[in-house]
Amino acid sequence: MPWVDEVIMGGTFDHLHKGHKALLEAAISFGKLIRIGLTNDEFAKSLRRSDPNLELMQSFEVRKKELEKYLEKRGCSDYEIIEIDHRYGFALNAEAAEGIVVTEETYPTAVDINKLRPLSGMDQLLIMVIPFVYDEQGIIISSRRIRQQLAEIDEN
Repeated sequence: MPWVDEVIMGGTFDHLHKGHKALLEAAISFGKLIRIGLTNDEFAKSLRRSDPNLELMQSFEVRKKELEKYLEKRGCSDYEIIEIDHRYGFALNAEAAEGIVVTEETYPTAVDINKLRPLSGMDQLLIMVIPFVYDEQGIIISSRRIRQQLAEIDEN
């Protein structure tokens, strides 16, 4: 049984991988309604300016479709995917939200959100921090590494 009625989360979800799926699984178990802020193409690329393989980032539409496919495959029908174009997404306007799912990397953003929400008369969110997921070599699974691997395949 979910802990809260509405849980929020945000991200780019490029080349949906095991780390993303761990976040989504946590959200599925944490809340009845899952609202996902999905970075639009411009914002996603602005966050990764130093990535030499940005051209391999999937488009917003592809990333959204992959999220929908995964959630539906998991039997999760109570979700909403919202395009976001800044760090806090819709979190400062999500009055009904009770929880937020983040990674260790994005935990500071959740803390900032919880500092800002009361200024608009909203309650702070319960924060669920999901640890990184590692591959067989003990390296954190990331979209950046996946893009790098794809670039290396293209070179050969």
